[in-house]
Amino acid sequence: MPLIFASALVYAYVTGFEVVGALVLVLLGLFALLAFVADLVFTTYGARRFGASSWGTAGGAIGGLVGTLAGALFFGVGALFGLLAGTIGGVFAGEYLLRRRRRSSSTGERRRVRSVRGGRGSWRRTSRAAGGVLVGYLFSAVAQGVLGLLSVIVFVVALFY
Repeated sequence: MPLIFASALVYAYVTGFEVVGALVLVLLGLFALLAFVADLVFTTYGARRFGASSWGTAGGAIGGLVGTLAGALFFGVGALFGLLAGTIGGVFAGEYLLRRRRRSSSTGERRRVRSVRGGRGSWRRTSRAAGGVLVGYLFSAVAQGVLGLLSVIVFVVALFY
């Protein structure tokens, strides 16, 4: 979506804003912003729906932003892959930090009953939350595809009318 907007902006600048005007650019910018917000909302909702804690959700949001920038600017894997990997890594990091915090706060007091699962349940929950990120990402991809198609239609209509 940002590439569609940037392409339309460059085209408008090169043609002196005669063919593509400010209204079309504002509309395409709004579509790009909606796509970005949809990506964050759907992946966050997917993580929460599949059991991520607030720490995991915050880690996923931060990881998604960092992954997008790192993937696009430094590693050459692209913003899309960086977003997905960063979000999943962020969910895992957030859940790990929460688990570590809970463990360090409970070491001060002696436990009477030991967990039967041995801590595996929380990692299973974390894996489910990361799966929720993937499900949310798929919904986000559909929303971005629709917004991208709308952007192209608006641009083509502006070219001919």
